[in-house]
Amino acid sequence: ISTAQAQKEGTIGVVLDEAAPQIVQQAEEQCIRAGITKERVSFFTKEEAALGVVGFRGDNLLRGNSVIFDYTKKRFICYEIRKTKDRVLVDSRDYTEQIKDAVANEEKDIAFLQIIKQALVRGVTATVYLCGEGFEGSWFKQSTKALCLGRRVFMSKHLFACGAVYLCENDKHVSRDEVVFAQNVTISQIGLVVHHHGRDMFCPLIMDGKPWKESRGEIEIFVSGVNGLIFEVRNRSGIKKASICMSLDGMKKDPNLVYKLRIQGEYIKADQCKIKITDLGFGQIRQASYQTWQQVIQLERGDYHE
Repeated sequence: ISTAQAQKEGTIGVVLDEAAPQIVQQAEEQCIRAGITKERVSFFTKEEAALGVVGFRGDNLLRGNSVIFDYTKKRFICYEIRKTKDRVLVDSRDYTEQIKDAVANEEKDIAFLQIIKQALVRGVTATVYLCGEGFEGSWFKQSTKALCLGRRVFMSKHLFACGAVYLCENDKHVSRDEVVFAQNVTISQIGLVVHHHGRDMFCPLIMDGKPWKESRGEIEIFVSGVNGLIFEVRNRSGIKKASICMSLDGMKKDPNLVYKLRIQGEYIKADQCKIKITDLGFGQIRQASYQTWQQVIQLERGDYHE
């Protein structure tokens, strides 16, 4: 980096594979050592830079999705940018496991062809970009034929850098109301089936479609004759995907003994939700013990559907 020239030209966009606080801090320190003020630097994840690529290239998402295959020495990631009813969704999926053992050109070609079939199943994909040193050479002959069927296909070594520059030049601050980064969003509803007004109904504890760091919920229920609860994981359409049994050791399985339970849910990672249950007693009849039970639910993210 030519420090004087960089400062004179304005903002510098830096694209990070991971935006963990420690990594961002290290990148900031490197910029400071290079004589570049913190105000001159904007850091972007590859998901954000992918959004900039669409703007830089002028892709019309109303005509179809844009997909970036990023093949580096360490990873093979697919980034998909698509338009929903009122938002733009940026999704990333890791296909490293499916191609890491491919060594010969023919093996890589076959593996990439299978990845294409999996990655491009949703809606219409109008534009595809190939990026990264993994695409050097001419090993992807059969897979290229599949890619080019009704799609525009481009190759670029500096694609994410172009996206970052576009975001810097146009001062594009990502709005949560307009853009959703799927890897940061809860993809499932978590709750219980309860008996309410004479019928069974699903009571959500945590909703889907929200940033996982902000996703939490709390409900209170009355139970008797049980010493465990069954939580259901449902998709946005309400279809049950999994059931998780949470044992409440110490509770008496007595139908004549009523417990009032406070149930709290909170995401601790994008794919992990912590459930905490507290015994609140039952009015004057039974004093609260405030015994607590906790369990972490591991979620399979799979594909995010708007």
